[in-house]
Amino acid sequence: MTIDKTTVNCPLCDATAHYDFSSRDLMFDHYDRYDYFSCSECKSVFIHPMPSPEEVNTFYPADYCVFEQNPKARKISQVKQAVYWYKHSYTHLEPSGLFKFLAAILSPFYNLDKPDYVENGKLLDVGCGNGRYLATMRSLGWDVQGVELSEDGLKVCLASGLPVHHGDLKSASFADDSFDVITVRHVIEHIRESHPFMTELARTLKPDGKLIIVTPNSDAFALGRDYLGANWYANDVPRHLILFSRDNLGQLASKHGLQPYKSWFETTPKIILNSLDYVIKNKGKPSNRIRWRRSLSRLYLWLARYTKRGDVIHSVFTK
Repeated sequence: MTIDKTTVNCPLCDATAHYDFSSRDLMFDHYDRYDYFSCSECKSVFIHPMPSPEEVNTFYPADYCVFEQNPKARKISQVKQAVYWYKHSYTHLEPSGLFKFLAAILSPFYNLDKPDYVENGKLLDVGCGNGRYLATMRSLGWDVQGVELSEDGLKVCLASGLPVHHGDLKSASFADDSFDVITVRHVIEHIRESHPFMTELARTLKPDGKLIIVTPNSDAFALGRDYLGANWYANDVPRHLILFSRDNLGQLASKHGLQPYKSWFETTPKIILNSLDYVIKNKGKPSNRIRWRRSLSRLYLWLARYTKRGDVIHSVFTK
């Protein structure tokens, strides 16, 4: 089928969008090509034509995610626990005198992605995978709940005693105003219809609750997207259906009654090292297992942070 690469309508704001780039599934080395367009108004980047739900299912082979059995909560250092206490109201983690002092000194240097603590608070993780994040948050005192589409992920979560619904967010049928915090980490870019998804998030979030979204940064100024183009690992063609910027993510949230609370950018070694493998067409030892390349990635991380051009958006919204 011949694709019209002139103009199409944006799935977020319905404005005119123009052809941006074409690529293939570099992760699994498939050769079918997919076209992505960029909106002239909200600057979203999206696949076109939008695949059907049945086609989307074929994008995820059995080995797309390896779900570690019985994942343990991440061990949190005493310093980080002290910073949680000092910066994020985890009063039950009150440290000893020395760590109280360190928390006050070090807290400006820690941009921790954990939400402010709410006593007896309920937290929902949408797309919880193997449940490690849920296990960590439970260890920090939260009443947790997960939603996961993958049967493999569900089995691991249930084996760990984590309460997880198998299916999408809408099928979970949570009551209105159910959760103090909802986390959506590297999920929204996989969703075909962003507006109905955001409607459900807003409906199930309590008044004054916090919605935390983590997603690749598609803004043209993002360092990886700017310099790596179609080889940028975070494109994840064709699984990433819509890529967001901080601004259009905020616009989407505001249309559903949510207000911006705070946001920041970050980047990770995984993104730059896997992108490098795509650029050099590496079929051998992965770059993340080669010491000098890992060292080189630290320079990229520093540059992305220094210029505030990180590859990943962290946005927090409140209701």
